Amino acid sequence: MHRPAICWLLWLACLATGWGWWLGSCAADDVVTLYPRSPDDTPTQVYGTIVDYTGQSLVLQKPTGQSSIPTAKVQAVRTDYGPSYLEGLKLLAASRSNEAVRTLEAAAAAESRPWVRREIMAQAVIALQNSGRIVEAGNTFLKIVEDDPQTIHLDALPLAWFVLPPDFERDRAARTWLEMPSPYAQLLGASWLLGTSDRSKAIEVLGTLRRNKLPAIALLAEAQLWQTKIVTATPDDVAQWERQLAAGILREGALAGPTLVVGKAWRQLDNNIQAALTLMRPPILYPTHQAVAAESLVQAARALERSGKVEDARRVAGEVLQKYGDQPARQEAAQTLKRLANSGSN
Repeated sequence: MHRPAICWLLWLACLATGWGWWLGSCAADDVVTLYPRSPDDTPTQVYGTIVDYTGQSLVLQKPTGQSSIPTAKVQAVRTDYGPSYLEGLKLLAASRSNEAVRTLEAAAAAESRPWVRREIMAQAVIALQNSGRIVEAGNTFLKIVEDDPQTIHLDALPLAWFVLPPDFERDRAARTWLEMPSPYAQLLGASWLLGTSDRSKAIEVLGTLRRNKLPAIALLAEAQLWQTKIVTATPDDVAQWERQLAAGILREGALAGPTLVVGKAWRQLDNNIQAALTLMRPPILYPTHQAVAAESLVQAARALERSGKVEDARRVAGEVLQKYGDQPARQEAAQTLKRLANSGSN
């Protein structure tokens, strides 16, 4: 029997019996999946209406009352999203970033549930960074953490994971972020100033943040500092970085940038096959993080070229132009393809 029919029958039962709490069961269709207690167990699902979902806990309204679930126990949630949000996600996946921003911002403005609004804003941050609007991306993210200081949307934090040309407005914003009390703002500022004349100050701030009480902030600050150690890192150093990323402190898209750094370090050590394998993870696992995905593909193409896999290098570099033609890595991808074509004709 279809769910609407079931709810209709239950509604009639409510009227007949006076069991009003059944009405809440009909409307409460959010699903919360919890991590299994052991590897041999299956995930548990609980049902109700999600009242809020923050970095600390998920509050679930059930017919019997409210319950609070620690966020660390939540594996996934399922709820009903509005059509504007779903359309925005489609535009984001299709690399139509500016359109995605407009659609997602409209969806966030229309959303009444605070926790869903923060989720939509996080996707808008990713779209803003994809379109090169770093200042807007950073400020929008800081609004999220102002509402939820231990955000679950750390994967949207718009950090710099490779050097970009100087930009006056971006660098000015980064200096402002650096002076804010929020560790997220400081991490943002230090990240974007690491490749500028303020490098020493950025390294100092990152050194402090790597001891932050929030493990994810500390590890992201550490990973930012890895960028300054790529040239001198040993195989043991890079293997240790990999173990840190595998520890589960960072999840989903928050791993994209640090994985790029690890891949570049393997390439610096002339371990080109390992580098290529590592560098292919961001575009495969986190394709909406387009700047990092495109840069990872370019670096992977270099590693493949060095290892003699010219055809694979050509295919990977071509993917940058095909999928990420509006990203900073496009110019280097085009140069790589030109070089490979010239070497093939000799």
